[in-house]
Amino acid sequence: MRRELKQYEASIGDLTSEERKEFHEWVNDENSVYDNPFWIAGEDGNPLCFISAIRFVSDMVNHPEDYGIWVEV
Repeated sequence: MRRELKQYEASIGDLTSEERKEFHEWVNDENSVYDNPFWIAGEDGNPLCFISAIRFVSDMVNHPEDYGIWVEV
């Protein structure tokens, strides 16, 4: 898993320090870099990789209107 993490990290290249911390915790808990804790899948039905999933969730939280989510303040 360590090798998978390093290879994946090198391919992504632009992780924030928070993403890197969460990512390492995820893999240290013996999870694959190619899976995510939210059970979010792509259009092909396969799980999104960890980084793609946390970025998707972050975007939904920061821009709910883009996803048809309306929040009353």
